Amino acid sequence: MIKFSVARLEKEPIELTGSEPAEFLEIEPGELLAVSAPVEYDLKLKAVSGGALIEGRVSTELSGICGRCLEPVTRHVKNDGICLFLELGDQDEMDISEEIRAEMLLELPMTLLCSDDCAGLCPVCGCNLNKTSCNCAEPPSGPSCWDALDNLQL
Repeated sequence: MIKFSVARLEKEPIELTGSEPAEFLEIEPGELLAVSAPVEYDLKLKAVSGGALIEGRVSTELSGICGRCLEPVTRHVKNDGICLFLELGDQDEMDISEEIRAEMLLELPMTLLCSDDCAGLCPVCGCNLNKTSCNCAEPPSGPSCWDALDNLQL
């Protein structure tokens, strides 16, 4: 849990540096995606009128299977732009774990890729186009089953 003392923050800025276990992100590990390293954070907190300003970075490592070529992949994911404002209540200590978790979840990719320019698999023979090329003919480009939707009018 990422906590800080409200009384201390009102006196001086606070730096929070540390790590949380991979389970912190509450992502169920699976074959396609898993958090494979602790969640590291480096945060600076300072009191501003009526609340606390939190700035910093959070990072971790993901592992899984590339969404295009199905090869195993490990990617470093980070959010260097954490910037949050929280109202300070009357409690002695504030837990900001959920806010930091939410900020990190926003940085997770929709599909884990081995590289941004991954060529994927051939739709005909299934070979990995990153490793080899194939001589398969392009799939037929006849009418699509979705073409009928183009004729619909609102």
